[in-house]
Amino acid sequence: MKTDMIVPEMLASVVPSSDIFNPSTDSLHAAMRPIILLAQCFGMFPVCGVNKPDASYLRFTWYHPKIFYAMSIIVGTSILTVTNIHRLVTSGVNSTKMTTFVFFLTTLITAVMFIRLAMHWPCLALTWEKLEREFTSKHRRISKTSLATRFKIVTFVVMLLAFGEHSAAVMAGYNSALECAAYRGDVDVAGIYFISQFPQIFTKLSYSLWKGIVIETINILSTFSWNFVDLFLILISIALADQFRQLNSRLFSIRGKAMPEWWWAEARNDYNHLATLTRRVDTYISGIVLMSFAIDLYFICMQLLFSFNPIRGSIRKIYFGFSFGFLLARTMAVSLYAASIHDESRLPAPILYSVTSSGYSNEVSRFLTQVTTDNISLTGMKFFSITRGLVLTVAGTIVTYELVLVQFNSVQQADQTNITACEVR
Repeated sequence: MKTDMIVPEMLASVVPSSDIFNPSTDSLHAAMRPIILLAQCFGMFPVCGVNKPDASYLRFTWYHPKIFYAMSIIVGTSILTVTNIHRLVTSGVNSTKMTTFVFFLTTLITAVMFIRLAMHWPCLALTWEKLEREFTSKHRRISKTSLATRFKIVTFVVMLLAFGEHSAAVMAGYNSALECAAYRGDVDVAGIYFISQFPQIFTKLSYSLWKGIVIETINILSTFSWNFVDLFLILISIALADQFRQLNSRLFSIRGKAMPEWWWAEARNDYNHLATLTRRVDTYISGIVLMSFAIDLYFICMQLLFSFNPIRGSIRKIYFGFSFGFLLARTMAVSLYAASIHDESRLPAPILYSVTSSGYSNEVSRFLTQVTTDNISLTGMKFFSITRGLVLTVAGTIVTYELVLVQFNSVQQADQTNITACEVR
């Protein structure tokens, strides 16, 4: 008769006791520190205590300069959104005007969502840190690169590409302003640039350089907000999937071995903690997920629509190609990284199926039932779950909407050959 005795193999996956959890270097709080500080430079994620050693110091307060800075940006974005609505009502709707309106509206909503997330972030980060502390004594770190290092690499790549994309947009706009200045015989290229880029403002207000700089600053902050949404979802997905991956590594290390029932009960309890953490994270960020997919889907469709129109000038062509490629890559990255959470949550099933008859127990059965029936993933306000199958669904949706947009665009499309560089659409 077999007894539930502890054998050396059972402890093979446990990390040494000397490997003590250090929240100032090993936690999500530490990994997110430079990313949150970067976001706060652009008026997002106004949570206090980010530079402190652990998550217990995190606080949210309405009476802090970070909040006032964030609220001032929200006011500026609100003004641009309202002026875009007025422009649509007074001068008619077309795809270019609608795209500008959607851009500022969604960045406004995003800013509000991150203030809401900042209110809940101290509690969420503390819960996550407690789980990390508990798992350190059980799960071996499987990656040689720390979570903080991976976060910095991903952030650097995304922000570098975002900077390149925005720089290309400014260069394309400035090139158009140069052409327009030469066409008119005007020397104020900066004035032409600002007026052509923000007609919703300067058709109502007189132009001055300081106004143009202020509005361009708000535009830069809004562009960062748009990119940061996807970056944030990628980073959170990496962190969640990494927790599941550590548990799966521990499970794979005992594959084919007869483990006692208490071991399986402990593993199932760890899995359940991760499932609960994923649902809690989803509760706070599901609105951001929905916003990310909605805006990315919209802009992919509009970029494809604009590609049917002739693009004048090599700089504009480079900008369009780079912008569209970056948008596609960003959308795919969000989808695949977020889907990896669901993928990792399913990986214990093969190990549980391979448990021998002698090692099978009620805890194995309960664990297997939870793995195969529980849908663990990030969602968009519960409207959809992010899995690998969603990528194909989104691709099919893009094709469907593109056919509709092409039909719509053919009705309202003007003769592009008569449009000068000074034309404001």
